Amino acid sequence: MSYDTVMEKVKTLPEPCLEAVSNYLDFLLYQYSINKMNSLVESEEVFNAKMQKGYEDAMEGRCKPIDQAFADIKRRFA
Repeated sequence: MSYDTVMEKVKTLPEPCLEAVSNYLDFLLYQYSINKMNSLVESEEVFNAKMQKGYEDAMEGRCKPIDQAFADIKRRFA
């Protein structure tokens, strides 16, 4: 999914979700910086499907409070 596509989709999200989406994109950039020298683990199709699901979840209001999201990330990657 291109940067432009992501930005166009982010512009359509409800205002209350923008901080959470911003933090999630920061997390994805962090993951990318760690793995940029490694080959991709998943195909572009799988990545695009995951990004689409995240977008749809945000549009439907299926998002966690920011504190809970970071706690989940810490548990998963700590």
